[in-house]
Amino acid sequence: MIDLEVTLNQHAMDPLDEDEIIRQQTLSRHPLLRKVVGFLLRGLAAVIPIVGTIWLLVIVYKVLMRVGDAMLGMALKTLNLMRSGPDLVSGDFAFHGSNFLRFLMPVILLLLIGFGVASKPGHRLLHWLDSGMQRLPYLGYIYSALKQFVDAVRDLGGDRKFKSVAYVEYPSPGCRMLSFVTGNYHDRQTGKDVTSVFIPTSPNPMTGFVIIVDDDKVEDSEMSLEEATKMVLSAGLVAPASFVENPDPGSRANKED
Repeated sequence: MIDLEVTLNQHAMDPLDEDEIIRQQTLSRHPLLRKVVGFLLRGLAAVIPIVGTIWLLVIVYKVLMRVGDAMLGMALKTLNLMRSGPDLVSGDFAFHGSNFLRFLMPVILLLLIGFGVASKPGHRLLHWLDSGMQRLPYLGYIYSALKQFVDAVRDLGGDRKFKSVAYVEYPSPGCRMLSFVTGNYHDRQTGKDVTSVFIPTSPNPMTGFVIIVDDDKVEDSEMSLEEATKMVLSAGLVAPASFVENPDPGSRANKED
């Protein structure tokens, strides 16, 4: 009877599970292939962040370059309307270094935008555009997510940053949630000192929730902010460097190895 149930379970196995088993058996039988795949994945992990950053900068640069060309074309059309004689074209303003000046147009536009946003009228205009973009259907969600990400990256080195990393016991005894300490204060209603912590979601730490915990129920962690952020972004795949370099002999990691 037991052999029959095992046979039925084997026939009912998902085709994806069968493919995964075949792939693991192939890698275990061919250690050289396993090393090659490992080096390939490491190479991708090293190249993807660099290529992604360069790709994003190139896209922004090309967009600003087109905006600069459009502004130059509008300026020439305005001059043509204000003067008499043959129409001016971009070739009339060619001089030694003009291509380099055109190359710097995106940087100049960024400086002008930054200067404008720093002023009160520019700040109000940006706030109005921000509210309008967030009200757009569907596109508003994408815009809000990108804005939250940019704001989080911009504030990483500022004064408004997490103080430390801590553990909060949840959802059951023995389980701990990774959290970032954001502040401490005295709760007059309970008469206790409490700590406000931010518990991020993984692998997207841009969202999460804030809870207020009594000081005696917050357990400090030796992880740095950078190590904790990497752990959240990788869904726990990237362990803290201190744990990897000096593992506990009786830890689960050594038992698995």
